[in-house]
Parts: sequence; C-alpha cells; structure tokens
Amino acid sequence: MKTALLAAAAAVLLLAAPAAALEKCLTGGSTLGDQRRLAALRTAIDAACPCASFTGQPGAKRADYRRCARAVRDQAIRAGDLRLECRTNATRAYADTTCGTGGSVACGRVTPTSKAKPVSCTIKRADRCQDTARFSETACGGMTHCSDVIDWTAGTCTDVRARAPFEAGVRTITFTKQSVVAPASPRPLDTVIWYPTTPGAGPINGSYGAVVNAPLAASGAPYPVLLFSHGSCGYPLQSIFLTALLASQGYVVIAPPHPGNTINEFPNCGTPQAQINSFLERPQDVIFVLDEMLAENADPASPFFAALDPDRVGMSGHSFGGLTTYLVEAIEPRVKVAIPMAAAVVGSRSMSVPSLSMLGAIDSVVNNSLIRTVYASSAAPKFLVEIQNAGHYAFSGLCFPTSDCNPPVTLTQDEAHGHVLRWFRPFLEVYLNGDQHFSAFFLKPMPGEVVSSATP
Repeated sequence: MKTALLAAAAAVLLLAAPAAALEKCLTGGSTLGDQRRLAALRTAIDAACPCASFTGQPGAKRADYRRCARAVRDQAIRAGDLRLECRTNATRAYADTTCGTGGSVACGRVTPTSKAKPVSCTIKRADRCQDTARFSETACGGMTHCSDVIDWTAGTCTDVRARAPFEAGVRTITFTKQSVVAPASPRPLDTVIWYPTTPGAGPINGSYGAVVNAPLAASGAPYPVLLFSHGSCGYPLQSIFLTALLASQGYVVIAPPHPGNTINEFPNCGTPQAQINSFLERPQDVIFVLDEMLAENADPASPFFAALDPDRVGMSGHSFGGLTTYLVEAIEPRVKVAIPMAAAVVGSRSMSVPSLSMLGAIDSVVNNSLIRTVYASSAAPKFLVEIQNAGHYAFSGLCFPTSDCNPPVTLTQDEAHGHVLRWFRPFLEVYLNGDQHFSAFFLKPMPGEVVSSATP
C-alpha cells in the first residue's frame, strides 16, 4: 500500500512538472534557453578553469581540468542555472577538450555517409588525425574544444566566424548613373566596397568594421564578388557583421545605396511611391555598379586593378534587398549564386541559379509563406534555412524594439548572426568557389534551425 501511494505521488509530481523540464536538451521550446545556459556555463568554466593553465604537468592534467569543470557544472545545476536534462551535453562540452593533454589536438571528422554522426571530433595526437576511405579528418590547431569544432567548423577546422586569413579593408566610391524613373536626373551611388587587406593594415573603423582605404591584399586576387542590397529605408552599412567579415575571408563585397529608399530619406523612404520607384531603380543600381567595378578591375590606375573575378559573382540582400536579389538574378547572367535574406516577395518569383534562402521564423514584416513558395519553385541546388526565435532583423545590425527583435524572448543580434554566418560562407565556398571542403556544413543543422534542401 505504501509503495503504491509513493508511486502515485511521484506520478502526480511528474505530471505537474513544467513541460520544459521534461524535454530533451536543445529540443522543442527549451532550445533557446538551453543554448543560452550552456553558453553561460562555458563562460563560467573558462573563467574558473582557464585551459591554458592546464599544461599536462602533475596537478594540471586533463583529469584535473575535468574535475574543475565538473564542479562548475554541478553548481550550475544546483542553482537552477542549467537543466538536469542538459547535464550530458555539458559534460561532453568540457570533457572533449585539449586542456591538460599536453600536446593533443582537436581532430575534426567528417563522415558524409553517416546519418547519426556526420560531423564529430575527438582528442588525439596530431599524427593520428588522418583520412580514411570512409571519413576525412583534420587537426584543428589552436582550437581547444570539440564543441567549437563541431558547431563552427563542421569538422573542417575552418571557423566561419573568424576574420582570416585577411583583414577587411573598405573604400567608398561614388558612381553616378541616370535615374530609371527620371532619366534626366543624375543618380549618385556612394558605393561601399569591402575587400581583403593584410592583417595589421591599420585601425578598424567601427562604422565600417574595416580599415578605411587600406591597400588591397594582392596575394589572393582575383577575388570572388558579392553584391549586397540593403533593406527598405536601410543603408549599405546595415550588415557589417557579414559584409566586413566576408572581406576578411577573401571576398570583395559591393554595396550600393538605393537613393530615395535609404535611412537618409526617412520617413519618406517608406511611402508607396518611394517603394514603387525603388522597385524600378534597384536592379539597375546593382547592375550599374557591377559594370563600374569591373571597369575598375581593368584599369591599371585603380586600387581594384585585377582584384575581381568576373566569373564568380554572387548576389545577396535583406528584405527589399532580398527582393532586389530576385530581380537582379532574373536579368543578370553574370550572377552565379543568390542569397536572399528575409526577402520581400512581389509577384511570382523563382531562382534559376544555386540559392540559399534565409528567413526568421517569427518575421512580422515580410510573408514567410511567400518566401517558401519562391524556394519551392526555384531550381536545385537550393537551401532554405529558417532560424527559430528570430525575426526580420536577424540579418541586420539594426534591432528595432518590436516582436521581431525582443531579447531575451527572441534571439539577440549576436545569436542570430551566428546562425547566418554558419550558412552564408559555406554556401558561397561550395557553389561560387567550387570548394567541396565546405559541404560538411550542410550535413547537420544547428539546434534552432529548420533546413530544407534539394540538390541535383
């Protein structure tokens, strides 16, 4: 009888427990909270147990590091700062490290044929990190935690968040064209161009995320080109978390303004007439600056002489810039890949080149159903990445206090940007540069993402 009563009481307590407390770690409605708690735990462990202080000597071996980290983990669980369901995830995050090993490396492994574990990592001697017929392995020098190798390099040891192998330089050049809407009127385009420069070329200007007027690093030229179109009432510098970073990774990013539809004309930039005019002007703005930059590429007196590869041109943009991406891709054959982000959709659209469509799942500004329709009608190869708990501004440095950008209910800008970067460069590397090494990033999405894809 007593046993039965205890069992019944336990059942009642189980039913009364919050649903989140029963969900597997990093799943369902608990995903965002678990990600943040695990990130906070990592920060706490790094502070209490600095990896560099565990040298492999007596008292500073890997077992000592794990003991230190375990104490921090257990304290977080006791304090309610980490769900018990995430205990195993936390253990893996600190156990699989080089801390205290005295010379071992984090070895990233990619097994394309594995459904359960296509990307993994182990700690071993560098000389034992070797390819086989079934998988490829890479020694990740300088990376101490397997969790970082898996999440941010997909086992390739190339961290898509890193400013490397270059630094970002930036110049602004004014190209003047005729207006489409008013042909007699000049239309100056103060175009911002990010490009690779050498590390240490000068101080980073915070507004641009780059060294202003730095010399171009000729060592990697000619570089692939990405055209970027800002959102309605936006401006070319709206997404420097992406544009400047790509320059440091070996791309020339060209971002013209769209006069009449920039933040400088607020609030008139958002009127129906401004929107109609911009629909007509934007594609020609982009194509014109591409023509002008390729002329610079052929001019020995230009700082961009021989810097651009005209056969590797991609197009991207945010919101109205996403619609601009559709419009340019449809009429400009030099564009080889398209990456619309939180795109506005007007009319019937589809893409014929390899495409990566990205959206915030709680976007209240554009119609996500129409983005999915464009994706469905586009040609393969194609990817659709839906970022959960993110709204319209996940792809911008701007955050307006609305339901679309309302941390901690939604992702912070940094959290959202991490998801964008996790897909953006790998897609460019594979489908614009032809580097299949980066295809490992497509094998497994991160928690908090819903991914659809189709490849030939």
